[in-house]
Amino acid sequence: MKFKVKKKKDYENKNLFNDEKGNFSIMISGLLLIGFLILSIVVLNIAIDHGNENREITSSENFQYIMNDYVRNLPLVEREALEELSEEVIRNERSCLDSKGDLKEIVDEKLSIKNQEYYDNFNVQINSSLIAIENTSNPFSYKFKTYISSTKGDYSFENVISSDVDCIGLKDPVPLLYCKDYYGISHDERSYHYGDSLSEFLRGNGVENHSFYINASSPFIIRKCPYDPYRHHGDDGGKVMKNCRDNGYYHESRDGACYLCRLEGRSGCEHYGFETFINPQRTNETGLVSACGSDHVIFSDDIYPGVEVIYNNESAGGGCVYEILYLDPHGHKVKYGMSDY
Repeated sequence: MKFKVKKKKDYENKNLFNDEKGNFSIMISGLLLIGFLILSIVVLNIAIDHGNENREITSSENFQYIMNDYVRNLPLVEREALEELSEEVIRNERSCLDSKGDLKEIVDEKLSIKNQEYYDNFNVQINSSLIAIENTSNPFSYKFKTYISSTKGDYSFENVISSDVDCIGLKDPVPLLYCKDYYGISHDERSYHYGDSLSEFLRGNGVENHSFYINASSPFIIRKCPYDPYRHHGDDGGKVMKNCRDNGYYHESRDGACYLCRLEGRSGCEHYGFETFINPQRTNETGLVSACGSDHVIFSDDIYPGVEVIYNNESAGGGCVYEILYLDPHGHKVKYGMSDY
């Protein structure tokens, strides 16, 4: 029997082939493993970066929300300060020497307390201060300007914020400051009641017929008159004026004082202000003349006369009782559409 003998070279070639095939498989597997590892690292880094970015965005949005909330609260803080100053003047019956300066003190103190609250609750460091109070074209409103600087970590905020703050619903100190030294003035939640005080004040200022203002009244709370243009007060046989007086409305006036000047005990000022009317007691007499009933006229160094304007009458005891104002013929009667009354 013959055996086929293979050449040594044939074995060598086969082994070499097998070795090359094995090495190739190992190389491919290694490359795939390395590629997988690289891909895993890249994906992991992307995930980490994305997570950090989301945390950064969340943190930034949170800081922005906190500061927006702070800015929204500014007009409330400033309005509270204005009301607090008003209450202090009324309670003490003493005018401010510098109402804007006094108001800044109160606002800054309130802001300091508010800033501590934000630090305690949100870990935000805030410094703020009222830097200006400006009169506006609306005499019932002021522009408050507040400087704010804040930081939290890598985030910061700095700006001057303007807020509109009005005096609607606050108390008018003028009648009390002028008549406090005369017996009889009092007030309820809506009105001043002068008793003999205003008559005595006018007598001391040389006004004829000062007694016509015994038991007069005027508004206690600032309310803006809705009847605009003002000449419509003369409409509907005086019913508009009656409604205005019953509600104690105030009217824009270049001669009347703004609210901050009223807190300083002034009835007129250089700013665009407002006025209201002092209502004499009802009467059954006609053809009367006394001081013009605008508050900036009565509480001034130049009290000029007004003629009787009957805007309402009611039957009583077989006669009539009249509701009247004293208005100067070429000024307030024209302004309020009462020339024919």
